[in-house]
Amino acid sequence: MASKSILKRQFLWISLCAAVASFGFWSCVRQELDKTVQQAYELRMNGKADSAKVLLEQAITKDSTNAVVWYELARTIHHIGLGNPRELLGGLEDMQQTIEKAVENDPGNVIYSFYKGYVCYTRAYASLMREQPDAKEKVEEVISAYESVLSLKPDYYEAMLYLVEVLGIPEDMGGDPSKAQAYAKQLEEMDEVYGAKARQLLLPDDANRVEFWQKVLENNQGNADVLEQLGKAYLYQDNVEQGVKYLEEAMKTNPEKEILLLDLARYHMMTVMKDEKLKDTALPLAEEAIKRYLDSEPILILKAYALGLLAKIKWDLGDNKGADELIEKAKAIDPNFSKAFGVPPLVLFAKPDEMSHHHKYFYRPF
Repeated sequence: MASKSILKRQFLWISLCAAVASFGFWSCVRQELDKTVQQAYELRMNGKADSAKVLLEQAITKDSTNAVVWYELARTIHHIGLGNPRELLGGLEDMQQTIEKAVENDPGNVIYSFYKGYVCYTRAYASLMREQPDAKEKVEEVISAYESVLSLKPDYYEAMLYLVEVLGIPEDMGGDPSKAQAYAKQLEEMDEVYGAKARQLLLPDDANRVEFWQKVLENNQGNADVLEQLGKAYLYQDNVEQGVKYLEEAMKTNPEKEILLLDLARYHMMTVMKDEKLKDTALPLAEEAIKRYLDSEPILILKAYALGLLAKIKWDLGDNKGADELIEKAKAIDPNFSKAFGVPPLVLFAKPDEMSHHHKYFYRPF
């Protein structure tokens, strides 16, 4: 009996040692993978997204259950896709499946769930714009994704704002006006400014949004977000002087909002799209705004995008040589720089362990 007891204890001891060794092994693997993710993120932010993708795909073969690897891989695929919008449309399913893996392996991580919502929204928007038969189904996925985010973090204002926007689309497209109103009211009770952003999404088309934001500003003097929204409301009315005034105030209040210069440049470019006769006055203003943005020393990825935007202006002004030179500069910084007209979503640039608080409208140009 004594020998059996000794053998049993020895077996338990060996099992425990094996378990500890296994835990130590996987702990080292996880630490190594986390370092790999950080390295891949830094590569991508320095214009080497292709190399980052290779690193992450290799990491997946070591441990296919590491959520942060899947998350960063999804963002890298997104980044590369923006460099070729046609490929992005074809790769949306790949992005979706990749971020799904991150959420499946860490369902309690709100960072991954929030980005999943953005990917779902991108897919739904693309389907709606192309009038695909599965558009409503994809809208339902967006709603489900962002509601999952709120189940993890009920005060995630940006997620709620996305919900108000997508639920506010027509019912035959998958919207639900009553739920949109409910979320807008809830957001108003939580934060006055975010509540106003939600409420203005549900205003009728003929509503005066300048008056709306002027009233919000009365109780929120000096708030950069409100100043930004008021400036853009003026731009939507083609009141450039007042629009620029309030955008400048927003940037002065919060220097991080210098990215608004890209929106201002895009506004001037869009006026030319509507009326070619405005080219000689509007495009130089767009050029000036982009050069100011470049002088602010933005992150490399956005610098490359801004150079690409500037190249479009040069082409429209007939300076093909200048445009080609700018494209080469942009490629030298980031071969996958975004060719889309819209500013790349800032959710792509948050650190892998950082919760994003950036929001952009899908149904508005800026």
